[in-house]
Amino acid sequence: MKKILCCFLVLLMLFSVAACAQRDDSGGDDNKPPVVDPGGDSEGFIPRKKQEMPVAKIVDTDNDYGADSGWAGDAYASLDLGSVYLQDVINDTVYDWGHSVIYEDGTYKMWWVRPAIYDSIYYAESKDLKNWTNVQRVICLSPNSTNVKKYDNIKGMIGKPSVLHVDGTYYMYFEAPASEDPDITQTVLEWDNQVLLATSSDGIEWEFYCDENGEPIPVIAMPEELMGNTNDKEYGAGQPSAFYKDGKFYVTYCYVIYSQNIAEIRVASSEDGKTFGDVSTHRKISGGNGYGVTYNTKTEKYMMATPEKIYESDTLDFNSAKSYTYYTYDTSSVQTGFCEFVKNPSGLVDTETFYTIHLQGAKSTTGDWRGEHKTWDGHIHAVNPCEYENRPLTLPNGGKATEKNIQEYRDRTQVYSRPTADAIYVADNAIAIDGEKDEAYTGATKIEVTRPVYEWGSTFTDSWAEIYVAWNEEFLYVYGQVYDKTVDNSYAISSMLDTYMRDSVDVFVDVPNDHTGTEVPYTLDQYIICTGSNNTDFIIKSGGEKSNDITDEFGVVSAPRHRVRKTDYGYSFEFRVEWYEFIADRIEENKCIGMDFQINDCMGGKVGREALQSWSDNTGNAFRYLDVMGDVYLIKAK
Repeated sequence: MKKILCCFLVLLMLFSVAACAQRDDSGGDDNKPPVVDPGGDSEGFIPRKKQEMPVAKIVDTDNDYGADSGWAGDAYASLDLGSVYLQDVINDTVYDWGHSVIYEDGTYKMWWVRPAIYDSIYYAESKDLKNWTNVQRVICLSPNSTNVKKYDNIKGMIGKPSVLHVDGTYYMYFEAPASEDPDITQTVLEWDNQVLLATSSDGIEWEFYCDENGEPIPVIAMPEELMGNTNDKEYGAGQPSAFYKDGKFYVTYCYVIYSQNIAEIRVASSEDGKTFGDVSTHRKISGGNGYGVTYNTKTEKYMMATPEKIYESDTLDFNSAKSYTYYTYDTSSVQTGFCEFVKNPSGLVDTETFYTIHLQGAKSTTGDWRGEHKTWDGHIHAVNPCEYENRPLTLPNGGKATEKNIQEYRDRTQVYSRPTADAIYVADNAIAIDGEKDEAYTGATKIEVTRPVYEWGSTFTDSWAEIYVAWNEEFLYVYGQVYDKTVDNSYAISSMLDTYMRDSVDVFVDVPNDHTGTEVPYTLDQYIICTGSNNTDFIIKSGGEKSNDITDEFGVVSAPRHRVRKTDYGYSFEFRVEWYEFIADRIEENKCIGMDFQINDCMGGKVGREALQSWSDNTGNAFRYLDVMGDVYLIKAK
């Protein structure tokens, strides 16, 4: 059954930290993953530093596969290669599923599903199938909760892509629901799935296959008379797996009609990739759902993959096909699903060793199999069919699967640690609030706001900020440079409480910083300072699920409170805010306060915020929980 999730159902993961970490005089994050310095002109835009991703090396150059006369056997040989790793996806809190991978020109290219507000399509590239870079969102109809584009045949969700590259055009077949339930408490939120098509010249910029009115139309459609059944909520036609063979496009898909007790996989074919005929003309090739299908040019057999078995057949029919187990796991603790072959651009397998990819995560302990969806990641295997059972496996990087080379594919742990920084003591007349960095900030840690946030529909962005903090007994000073190619303040907001929906910066302040545990809520002692990128938007507000404007409670300062300047690379900002009356008496040298900094980026889309970057909290929850912030020490000159 399709994974049907939206942001309202996603439980938010927080990482647990102590109230105040031991001070790190370097001001850095010792355990943060290495990053790639993108370089750039200091006078212009500098892209955000990204995580430096390893590539599985061929350590052992042994290429002896033995005589081919001894390769054949009567079983499958396989190797579990573990989880895939996405660049800048660390302490991940959202799911990945429905992977489609092709290998062309020495590069693995992957399209798969991650959530925005609704499920969307992402893209990444790899040289070894395990470590992925250039991660980006390529199809999304829901960049944030106030901007969800829906069509007659796509109610926000886009799922389970299957991509081919034929005659210079990329074809993406995907599923989408034509019906939805506005009651988000329902178990089934959408139904009447159909298979639709998008095309592209580069695999990144996509256009839907549409009618003359610009409405996306299905290439494999639900029978009209079965649609709109709110009692049974028919699943419909979805989970496509495509390949191109002998001048024809083949799309296999699951067809599930609850009211008729139908749950099977069917196949449709087309010469133009668009005209597949009525579902009544499509042939059943198997029971079940969520299985990848392809043709193996080496063995001249059709194959169908589940997460445990490969089915083989001389014809495109698996109803009585022989199966071979290639993966065993603890079904009581592990959840798998949506298995697919790694294919060539035509969607075929053409190597002795082939590869599979499927979602894998923790088994749900509730009645809903999706209960542990936050643990779902891609999982890969190397597989030899019977014809090559005794031939050594070839790893996805091209190396022979020797012990040393296999070690390059071992799983690893990636975590963020709680960052620390120093705020420098200054006299009040040492800083002019003019949007330019004063000499007085020397001695403060350069805080880099570069951690991508995965919740709230946030996607990846090149925008980031460097920030400096100063203090004295009366005021908190913050100066920052935001690197943003397309500063956008066009989104209409009803009040300053919604400043975060424009290009802006949020500064979270927790002076007591004396809590323990997780999901620690705000009290009267904590607050959020928000400054827009337009030199107009500015607010101080309370934290929590419902914020209140408390700007007036901070009084009126005798000099400008904040200033924003447009720059060649984005904008700079600066503010001076008196300490809140409830905590002013706690400000002293060497005090460790909790702080975080968040960049809200509209990415020039004119639809409101699309991406978030933070210093500490990669879950986007610093507005309501205190334990996700970093530690800032109030120091005097060293």
